[in-house]
Amino acid sequence: MWWRVLLIVLACLLTGAHFLRYSNLVGALAFAAAPLLCFGREYALRALQLVLLGAVVAVWGVATFDYVSMRLATGAPWIRLLCIMSAVMVFVAFAAWCCEGIIRLKRTKTLAPAA
Repeated sequence: MWWRVLLIVLACLLTGAHFLRYSNLVGALAFAAAPLLCFGREYALRALQLVLLGAVVAVWGVATFDYVSMRLATGAPWIRLLCIMSAVMVFVAFAAWCCEGIIRLKRTKTLAPAA
């Protein structure tokens, strides 16, 4: 389970660093604190999962489109940038999927009979 939490923390910090790049301190702090939801109840993990999936589309998807458009407009190479940004989107989506494993693990621990 620790590796799932680690991936979620890294994905949130990566997204927070993206916000910090544009001097959005509130967004950066929100994503830096978001992994604390891993230790909450199931609905908190679902919220974190939705936030990460939303970040894939709203943050990384839009940034990818903007960056590739700028590269195409200037005639600069863009394929490597697209590959890197696609890998970032896959990583954040995988971190969102890791939330599902934590939820499943919490359900089995709460539903297990006491020994």
